[in-house]
Amino acid sequence: MKMEEIFAAEIAKSLLGKLGSFAVQEFRLAWGLEDDLARLEERLKAINVVLSDAEKQQSKNDRIRLWLHMLREVLYDAEDVLDEIECETLQRQVVKTKGSTSRKVRRFFSSSNKIALRLRMGHKIKSIIERLAEISSLKSDFNLSEQTIDCSHVLHDETEMNRSFESFSGLIGRDEDKERIINLLVAPFKVGDAHPLVLPIVGMGGLGKTSLAKSVCDAENVKSHFERKMEVCVSDDFSLKQVIQKIIKSATGERCADLDGGELIQKLEAILNGRKYLLLLDDVWNEDAQKWLLLKPLLSKGADGSKIIVTTRSQRVAEIMGTVNTAYNLSLLGQEDCLSLFYKCAFKEGQMELYPNLVGIGKEIVAKCKQVPLAVINMGTQLYGKTDETEWKSVRDSEKWEEEGDGILPALKISYQRLPTHLKRCLLYCSVFPKDYLFADLLLVQFWMAHGLILQSSNPNEKLEDVGLRYVRELISRCFFQDYEDRIVIAYFKMHDLMHDLASSLAQNEFSIISSQNHRFSKTTRHLSVIDSIFFFHRILPKFSNEFDHVRSILFADIIVGPTCKTDFEKCLSGFKHLRSLELMDDSEFKDFPERIGALKHLRYLHFFWNTEMTRLPKSLFKLQNLQALVVGAKGLEELPKDVRYMINLRFLFLVTQQKRLPEGGIGCLKFLQTLYIFLCQNLETLCEDMHGLKCLRKLFIVGCDSLISLPRSIQCLTTLEEFCILDCEKLDLMTIEEDKEKKIQPLSPPLRIVIFDNLPETLTLPEQLLQGSAESLQTFIIKNSPNIREMPECISNLNKLQNLEITRCPRLSKRCRRGTGEDWPKIKHIRRIEVDDDDSDEETSH
Repeated sequence: MKMEEIFAAEIAKSLLGKLGSFAVQEFRLAWGLEDDLARLEERLKAINVVLSDAEKQQSKNDRIRLWLHMLREVLYDAEDVLDEIECETLQRQVVKTKGSTSRKVRRFFSSSNKIALRLRMGHKIKSIIERLAEISSLKSDFNLSEQTIDCSHVLHDETEMNRSFESFSGLIGRDEDKERIINLLVAPFKVGDAHPLVLPIVGMGGLGKTSLAKSVCDAENVKSHFERKMEVCVSDDFSLKQVIQKIIKSATGERCADLDGGELIQKLEAILNGRKYLLLLDDVWNEDAQKWLLLKPLLSKGADGSKIIVTTRSQRVAEIMGTVNTAYNLSLLGQEDCLSLFYKCAFKEGQMELYPNLVGIGKEIVAKCKQVPLAVINMGTQLYGKTDETEWKSVRDSEKWEEEGDGILPALKISYQRLPTHLKRCLLYCSVFPKDYLFADLLLVQFWMAHGLILQSSNPNEKLEDVGLRYVRELISRCFFQDYEDRIVIAYFKMHDLMHDLASSLAQNEFSIISSQNHRFSKTTRHLSVIDSIFFFHRILPKFSNEFDHVRSILFADIIVGPTCKTDFEKCLSGFKHLRSLELMDDSEFKDFPERIGALKHLRYLHFFWNTEMTRLPKSLFKLQNLQALVVGAKGLEELPKDVRYMINLRFLFLVTQQKRLPEGGIGCLKFLQTLYIFLCQNLETLCEDMHGLKCLRKLFIVGCDSLISLPRSIQCLTTLEEFCILDCEKLDLMTIEEDKEKKIQPLSPPLRIVIFDNLPETLTLPEQLLQGSAESLQTFIIKNSPNIREMPECISNLNKLQNLEITRCPRLSKRCRRGTGEDWPKIKHIRRIEVDDDDSDEETSH
């Protein structure tokens, strides 16, 4: 039986929400489709009441699974139709704003246009109603019960979620393994030793090979023993060029996507030449000895004593690559260590003794994990804070334990099974990204939003972005993500490769990976991850040219290169009529993005961060009224045109541009923009003066803008701003926003929660109005690397909710703060951490 998981209830619920939206209601009245849409809504409600029960039974009943599969396809088509209706309504709004005298406007609102559209949309809606009626008539065959679907989406307590971010970084029971490997690495080089020495660490998935290897590499005596340390995740594809690129990137931070094979080899040799290095090649699967023999001579350019650690599940890989007598075979974790790890994950501190009955059940659960640490951690985090004995027994007695596996796969399936449906869908959508992909929480949330995976909470004041971030923290707390790194305003994390395998298998009929080795594609495929774009353009695209209109997302994980790349890409875009998200992960040879992008009217998420060749954006791009997130990372981009104002749904904008100033009438008109990230705009001297038009802006990040001199006075009107961060702007003086006080400017009084200033050498004083309106909201205040700041605002002692205050490498300010510690800090009642350093010394004080 296939492992595929089919969701229909969530899609139906989303559709019912769309039918009640303002855009659809307006369309009903404007275009005369009230009756058709009412019948569609009635049909959806009738079938929706049995979907929860059907999804519970799908794993045991192939007929129900097939029925859900048929229903899902119709629901997706219905979603496309309703999205098209919303597109028409949004376009109508934009056309109105462009003026009512133009020929284009008159044509858009003409009666013939309305009649043609009504006929076309009416035909589509009636077709869907008929298909739904046919499928609905089959539900009586399954004896499904009607159930009310719980839409509350209850998540873990916030403190419980935060607890898991740092709790399991330790390596319980691996101290002896760690010491042995360190001794092998720091042993002095002897004549006759292999160069470089290659030490394979071998073991089944979930034993903690990667965690152990990284812990070894981070040990102080190891770091001091080598001149250079590099870490590379190789994963499934052992391409010589890609491995070299990853090693260079780990060593220097350079991507080198534009270098050919010979240039890459020269660069690698220059990096390694004469240096004693330590290289971690993580998660190697390649069993082709020839590929390793091509790479090995290049790695011999380092100094004597260079070492390579290889982690792998394959003994064959260890035999091919290893130069030691025997590979380091990582054993199963001892039973006592497993119990200790489980109790640490499952019980709140000091509560284990209160529940001896749960301790006994926990021992039985651990025994079923078969001494695999990842399985133990996963089971423990699922039960953290739960004291209901029935819930513990349901985990212990799950039928999943009886399925084939070594302890880890059943455990992961149980963990997945216990997720609420909305989190299941979010997790499965992560499988479109390649293994070892570094997720950023803000961007992942935008990707989920583009596909309608985040539903509005019962709190009308809570934004979808906040709900999405709660989803992320929930999945992290349950250990579905790992390597979590919190940078205050953004968090990074990865997905364990075993978790990725599970998600891929559960989403197999909707998600496809396209490479020369793997190119499964079908009419049910709605999400594409392209690993080999040449193969995709020349083999897959011609073969399935008429079957791409149902695809919802496409991610190009490699470089789109070659003289025909733009033409191929343009042909590709013409087939994706219902695309919601498009992402180019790597550099591509586009000097001009294809104009055809403007035809993707359903597009909500567009990400091409690493494109360094592009100098301008196509005019058609600004016709995308549905676009919610735009990430433009082209360093050569000459300007962001004023036409960006027509993207009336834009909520997230990440911008790199060569402009000297952001003009008025552009970004400032984006009244629904929530997040603005201005990054590495090295020519930018000032922002737009009409920032007061950003009525919903909550996050403003300005990073690496070396020429930025001042902030516009209109920034004082951002009354919804919650996070304000300025980093590496060496010419910026923050006090410029206080100039011209005679102008009647509304003072800044936003509900700021986070303020971070880092590397602002020209700033002498912090403006009072940045903080004075945030006495009841500001929680984190950080000032770093700003040597000329001399004093804090007087209102600092009135920040009643301040929890974290950090002042580092600000020598003039640090000294004043030290003298004032006894006077000011006690007034801040809720503060948890104060960090103030003086010159090169650090001091932490907790209150």
